[in-house]
Formats: sequence, structure tokens, C-alpha cells
Amino acid sequence: METVGANGPAQVGPFRVLAVLGQGGMGRVLLGVSPDGRPVAVKQVHAEFAEDEGFRVRFRREVEASRLVSGGYTAAVIAADPEAETPWLASQFVPGPALHEALRTVGALPEEPVRRLAAGLAQALVDVHRAGLIHRDLKPSNVLLAEDGVRVIDFGIARAAEGQDTKLTRTGAMIGSPGYMSPEQVEGRELTPASDVFSLGATLAVACTGRPAFTGESLPRVLFAVLYAEPDLDGVSAGLRPLLAACLAKDPAARPTPQQVLAAVGRVTPSARPWPEAVHGLLAVQAAEIARLLGAAAPVPPVPASAGSAATSGMPTAPAAAEPLGPTEPHPAPVRRRRRGLRIGLVTGAVVLALAGVAGGLVATGVVDPESLFPEAVPTPGNLPLSQVKDTYAAVVPTCADARRMTVPPEFSTPWGNPGTWEYTDSHGKVPEKGCQWNSRSGDQIDVDWDVFPSVPGGLTGAERAKEHYEALYLGGHTRVADPGIAEEAFWLPAKSLDQDSCVYYVRDVNLYVFIAVKGSSYPKGRCEDLTRTMAGAAVKLARDVSEHGASPDMSATTPAFK
Repeated sequence: METVGANGPAQVGPFRVLAVLGQGGMGRVLLGVSPDGRPVAVKQVHAEFAEDEGFRVRFRREVEASRLVSGGYTAAVIAADPEAETPWLASQFVPGPALHEALRTVGALPEEPVRRLAAGLAQALVDVHRAGLIHRDLKPSNVLLAEDGVRVIDFGIARAAEGQDTKLTRTGAMIGSPGYMSPEQVEGRELTPASDVFSLGATLAVACTGRPAFTGESLPRVLFAVLYAEPDLDGVSAGLRPLLAACLAKDPAARPTPQQVLAAVGRVTPSARPWPEAVHGLLAVQAAEIARLLGAAAPVPPVPASAGSAATSGMPTAPAAAEPLGPTEPHPAPVRRRRRGLRIGLVTGAVVLALAGVAGGLVATGVVDPESLFPEAVPTPGNLPLSQVKDTYAAVVPTCADARRMTVPPEFSTPWGNPGTWEYTDSHGKVPEKGCQWNSRSGDQIDVDWDVFPSVPGGLTGAERAKEHYEALYLGGHTRVADPGIAEEAFWLPAKSLDQDSCVYYVRDVNLYVFIAVKGSSYPKGRCEDLTRTMAGAAVKLARDVSEHGASPDMSATTPAFK
């Protein structure tokens, strides 16, 4: 099918555009055709970003980085125009689902396809690092499973490994994707190629098991797991587990190089159909759709190996089916699916994931200089060392049924959340956690999360563990410490790190950690503080009561129930 729309065929540079392949917060990926009839993937930024000179500078850098990479495991850049009214970049079109799309279909890959995947990704990193680049965002959505093997795409946040562009840049976003970022990337430290190897290990882990190696109910929890928790490698075959564990070492120096990963994988058996049949089914569906759009009678043949691809950070990979395109026009960013927990929902759209300085490293654009932030000690009340403090709270947290005893303004619903309690594992052991949410009909929202850190026999006390977690979310030199009255210590998340009309409060009391957030049109900055403090006091009091008497069975609804 050729273009539809009253204005005739859409055009980007020399490429006739046929369809939208995907969309993201910063732009869209279009299916185009070159003057000689070849299909191409055209990455075009949204028009509103074209007016931002800083964005254009980053886009030019992306184009330059893309052209530096050569090898058989990326897709070649064909043309680009960062000076166009709406900047664009065109690369070879690579038929094939992204790894995360394939995993939604097959659940997990068998060991042999994972070895093939590992070898392809390692070789791609060899090519990237040889060009003096660090990819910085290797993850399942940036890995395509093509008919003839692996392709790595999206060098939109790649930076030269030498020179001034090696450190965290003021791009308005967190550089990387939670769960696939290395510990040093989470902390905002200068990166080396070893950071990409950590991301490689995390990508292979999800390919082996169908689930991430580092999980959590919120962004801070995921990043904390990356920093301190052991990866979840249950379900990884014995033949691959040592390699993945080495790639996911916290110490960059302990990780293998991409060349060593290749050697560990060993020789991969050649195959004309390298992936599970379900993945080849996705390939066939996609090829048929592309053939229809191109007006061809046969599927698009596999693209031969060639040089580097790029997509602006935030742009998607191509799905199996394409949407016919009308006349090109500014396209708004799609509404993202709402996720549980204000800890992600509070973040403004422009500051993509600037939720407050885990280990002093993650900051929003223009808030503070990233290079000036270092973890610093938060004064601890009392004279007794935390290593001698006994647990006050038993290893049990309130349920949302218990939370109904907390007094909230009458316009709010009864508290709700996932039934039961959730338990995660950090590097020291288990941590019970529970989160509950209150909503009003006008869109106001309250979130409270409880975490209890039990002492580890022969190891850290619960107070030490809670303090470690509390300080990991403290933005050194910029966080406003508060007097909670009902607990040992508390601080407010800096306002510029999130939605300006939100209140976020962290409380620690011995081995208890509580997160409280309030937002909404009825509770803007300047009015949300009192309710936040009240909820903090009620949350700590409820935790003490539950510690002494036990939690109620959690029969709470998973959707709001208004009073």
C-alpha cells in the first residue's frame, strides 16, 4: 500500500514514506522506500524537539556515532539530515521482532538460541567498542532477531569513549534503562566498555528466563537491586550461568570483555532457521505486512550485514505490523500506560526518569551539576552505633486492609493495592514490602510504601540495612532533611527532581523505611506537605501496631473503592 492522505505520498528527504512502524516519546520510526526501491527505516523526531538547539546537537552526535560503527551485527545508516526542519535519520530496514517482543511470544529462549544471541551481541559490542563508543542502552528492545541473526540498534545515547562526552550529559533524561544499567551507570560514574557487558548479561538473563535479573515494584527498588542485590539467575542453564554471573559482576574489572564472552560461548552451530519456530512465525507475519506495504508479491529478503544504525533515544523498534501513514505532521507522544506507584508516576514527561539521585548519581536536567553529586553521610539521631541497635519492627508489614485504619480526607477512596505482601531480596537477605494507594475522583493520589529490614544473623543489623537503603535515595547537598517527630529521621525529595506540584517524603525509624507521596490538583506544592506529614505519622504508627499484633489478611481490591 502506498501512502494515503489527501496531500499525496509523504516524503522525508529522498525517501517516500509508506507507514508508521512505531512511535516513542521523542519521535517515530517510519517505513520508507529509497529511490531505487529499497525499504528503509526512517527515524524522525517530533517537530517540537526540532526547535531545541540542544536536541539538535545531540541528534548530530547520534548521526556521527552511528556512522562510526561497522560490522555484521548492526544496520547501516543510509542517509541523515540533522539540519532539516524536522531532523531525520535513515538506516537499512531489518525485518525481525525485537527481543522483548519475541519473549512475549515464546516466554524464554532455549540454550542454543541464547548462545547464538550471546555471540551476536558480543560481536556487536566488539564493533561498537572498536569505534571508540559505548552503547549505554543495550536492552531487549534494542536487539532485533533477524532471519540471519542478531542486530543491535539505537545508538541514540552512545557517546565517544574518549574526550568530554564520556560523562553523564545534560540530556533531560536518565542515561540508560532501569534493570539493564550497570551499577556504575546508576551511580553516574564515568563509564567504560565493561558497562555494556553488564547490560549484555542482563539482556541474556531475561532471554534465558523470560524475566529480568533485577526486579522491584518501583524504579528506586529496581535501581537499588542493580546496586546491591544479586541477580536472579534461577532458570538459567548450568552451561550459561557462570558466564552471566561474570557479566553481572558489580565490579567492572571483574567482568569479561566481549572477546572473552565470545570465547566462553564457543562455536555456535550454523542454522538456516536460528530462532524458535514461534519467532520465525513473527518474522513471516512482519515480512508479509511489509511486502503488502511495498506492493511486492514476496517477503522482503534478509538484509545483508553492514554498518551501524541509530535511533534517537526514546524511539521504538519496528513491530510486526505497520500502520499506514497519512501526511507527515507533528505527532504527539503517546500516552504511556499507567504503572502502580507514584514513585514513577510523579516524574514529569520531559524529565523522563529523573527520580532523585540513587546513590547520588541520577539527576534531572538543570537541577544540579551531575559531577558535583557524591553520596554523603546523613546524620543519624542517637548515640548508639547502628551496629548495636536491636530491631524495633518485626519482619511483617501492614496490608491495605490494615491501612484502612489510617485517617485520610473524606474525598479519598479506601486504600488498594496488589493483594498480599511482596518480598524482595537485597544483598543481605529478604525484605518484606507493601504499597497502598488512595485516590480521589478528581485525580488526587496518595501512595504509602512500607519496607521492614530484619537483622541478619552474623551480619548487618536491621537498622544498618534500613539506613543503607535510606541513604541510597539521598541527594547529597540538595536534600532537605526534616524532623519527622514520629521517627528517627526523614527527608523531602528535592522539588525540582519531580513534578513541581508533588510532595515526596522518606522516613526511617530503626529498621523501618517508609515512602510517602501526595499529588493532585487539590494538593499542590505548598498544600501537600501537611497531608504528607500526617500520612507519614499514621504509616509509622500503623507499622508499630502491626509489628506487635500481626497484619490483617489482605482482601483489598486491586482497583480503587470510593467511600
